[in-house]
Amino acid sequence: MHDTAPVLRKRLFFAVAILVFGWMLVLNCLTPYIADDFTFAYAFDTGLRLHSLPQLLKSLAYHYYEWSGRVVVKFFAQGFTMFPKILFNLCNAGAYVALALVIYRLARGRRTGRYDLVIFVLILAALWEISPAFGQTNLWMCGACNYLWASLGCLTFLLPWRYYLQKSFAGSWRWNIGMAIAGLLAGWLSENTSAGMLVCLVLCLAALRIDRRIIPVWMWTGLGGSLAGFAILILARGNYNRASVYGDYESFLTRYAVRFFQCLNMLKEYAMPLLLTFAVLFVLLCYQRNARGGGLSPLVWPLILLVGGLAANFAMILSPDYYERSTHGPFCFLTAACAACAVQLSGVLLRKILTCCAACVMLLCTIHAAEAGYDIASYYVMYRTRDSLLRSEVTSLGDAASSAELVSYAIEPYTHWCAAYGLPDIREDSGDSIGLCRARWYGVGGITATEAHTYPFPGHMNDAYAAGEAAAESGTE
Repeated sequence: MHDTAPVLRKRLFFAVAILVFGWMLVLNCLTPYIADDFTFAYAFDTGLRLHSLPQLLKSLAYHYYEWSGRVVVKFFAQGFTMFPKILFNLCNAGAYVALALVIYRLARGRRTGRYDLVIFVLILAALWEISPAFGQTNLWMCGACNYLWASLGCLTFLLPWRYYLQKSFAGSWRWNIGMAIAGLLAGWLSENTSAGMLVCLVLCLAALRIDRRIIPVWMWTGLGGSLAGFAILILARGNYNRASVYGDYESFLTRYAVRFFQCLNMLKEYAMPLLLTFAVLFVLLCYQRNARGGGLSPLVWPLILLVGGLAANFAMILSPDYYERSTHGPFCFLTAACAACAVQLSGVLLRKILTCCAACVMLLCTIHAAEAGYDIASYYVMYRTRDSLLRSEVTSLGDAASSAELVSYAIEPYTHWCAAYGLPDIREDSGDSIGLCRARWYGVGGITATEAHTYPFPGHMNDAYAAGEAAAESGTE
């Protein structure tokens, strides 16, 4: 009799992936241009609206020398502004699901014929719940290209290494060259995520050397390409120009002590669920290994991913600022480390416990998805209303619009799932680069805000709402 269970698992697995894709597509469609999206719509060297590939490449070259070495991710961040936003919405929703699938495959390896829905759901739950700046790293166009896409690129590059640790395979000369090119791009993606990836590569080589296995040529070319890409990223003159803008402690010891504790606090404040989960799963995996009399190989890959995640986190010691959105790469590594432990656990009782955990987190994610959807949709409606008012005012001004200073209002969202949460909106002073580019977008001399508007959200609070409540209370006294 034909076993329908594997077929059903496969269908449910892909049904969940399609459902998440649809949800992320809706959220992307409800996310307008925000903050740096306006800046990236214009060439950095000329200030003209981007409309061609040669213009984009010149802009990126200028950006490399004057601001940042992240040319690869900026290629997408600027390139998408030349097309209707629906293109980015589709690609970004696909990138989010692809990241979850890559993490799943990093955990499971090359084992085929089984679609572990429980582990996949737990991975999706971690991506949704753990990120302290979900909207900034997964919905905001500029932020998603810098963080979501960078994490996807670095983790995808690790897949052949994961497969080889599981079972050796030969590589042709084309594979050797391809890995060098892929490594160059992966190493060039993100300062801390690429650093964590490099640590994983070195640890893989060390594990193979200890196990006295052959290290293929493609691993060396891949590592060499990654180091070259990372060097190009880090040595960009723009990085040093940008660092000179930030103030920092003069004492060397104080400076790096403070930065170390910033990195430590990021783990303590946001990654503790992942770290505790890894500890529990790893101990269970050790007990299972001892009971079966197995070797150390089941423990190696989870530890490599864990160390890679910690390295990506503490690589931020070299940066004067550690923004919450920079945790995206490190937390993806930690999520993969937890999943790499969980997929190896077997036994009826353990699987039942994992299934119960998946059911509980699904309930939590559903509740938070409702809140996030309301927040993002409400922000979208208010944004569209403001956009319509601004464009109507520009139309009424006619030729005088180019020198006019418009007065509008800022909008404050409530939850970190909204891309605008924690990012600059219209402000009292429109003289910064974001304000100037936003004004250029509307074709006016400047746009300033004299107040902040909000929308009702029972049980939640933001600065604008709190200020309004305080003003209302003082007015009734």
